[in-house]
Amino acid sequence: MNFNSVIVRYGEIALKGKNRRTFEQKLLSDIDRFLRARHIDFSKISLRMGRIYIKGIETLPPLEKVFGIYSYSPALEIEKDYETLKKKVVEFFSLFEGAASFRVSCQRIDKNFPYNSMVVERSLGEIIFEETKTPVNLKEPAVNFQVEIGEDSIYIFTGKVKGFAGLPYGTAGKLVSLISAGIDSPVATFLMMKRGVEPILVHFKISESDARKVRKLKRILEDYSAGREIKLYEIPRDDIFKGNFATLYNNRKIHPYICVICKYLMHTKAAEIARTEKALGFITGDNLAQVASQTLKNLFAYRTVSGLPVYSPLISFEKEETIKIAKKIGTYEISITKSTGCIPPKNPKTGVKIENFQNILEETGLA
Repeated sequence: MNFNSVIVRYGEIALKGKNRRTFEQKLLSDIDRFLRARHIDFSKISLRMGRIYIKGIETLPPLEKVFGIYSYSPALEIEKDYETLKKKVVEFFSLFEGAASFRVSCQRIDKNFPYNSMVVERSLGEIIFEETKTPVNLKEPAVNFQVEIGEDSIYIFTGKVKGFAGLPYGTAGKLVSLISAGIDSPVATFLMMKRGVEPILVHFKISESDARKVRKLKRILEDYSAGREIKLYEIPRDDIFKGNFATLYNNRKIHPYICVICKYLMHTKAAEIARTEKALGFITGDNLAQVASQTLKNLFAYRTVSGLPVYSPLISFEKEETIKIAKKIGTYEISITKSTGCIPPKNPKTGVKIENFQNILEETGLA
């Protein structure tokens, strides 16, 4: 079907009360930036009666990657005239010929339009049936011919593309994200971006192959940042261990604590970066009891050090839930690519006691 405009719908933004206009304008601005970043031509973006209309567009962009969009439809914009609409239906007969069934759905956004939705649906349905003899099915049609009567124009379309919804990028503020080359942390970052967070990525580099994966993951996440670059800090892991990681890892007494110590030092460094970046906390891909360092006792041992809130949207997820999202957003194939990562201890501590942990930190000189 030919189109010359796109109808953009949003959900949660409409519930924002006095701040609604601010969120609407932010979403409009993000769409504009998104299209320009992809060099997609259009003539105008306008906000009308709970919709955003992109006009003069011939290439359909992946607008589901703009947070705040609930759904969108490529549409043909025509003159706001009932007789013109009935004549225009003739151009769409090929959509119905050979189809198992059809229905006409009309939404009258402008309630002042002289013909209500039911009248429009019946009259257009009669025109289509008389010419094509395609059966009508109101519940499960093969073709749903949709008409939206807007404030300035009438729009014709046949489908809706579902977006990720959420809130426009950056409207919630900044958070530092502890990102690894694995599956979990990129998904956790994505989910917080969906809630309006601007992430500052921090990667504790173990190897160049691991770091390359993180840079690729960054580029995938930037597909969802409305044309903005996401900042990335790369910090060699040995730096936070003051150059003593190998020595501590091979120390029999320290070895079982190494994962918890590492997380403790990561959180400490992340807090420094958060304060520099004026971020309000940080994101982790932690999942309760998934690995030894993520038991309740171990989480407690290292999470309190930063003095800042820690957001872990995957904390209660099953692994398959996380994988499903990773595949959907495009990070999974990168995350599962082999690289040189960390090697966990053979018998890690799963229930570190705070007193013992503090003693270990003091003994290593890392407290």
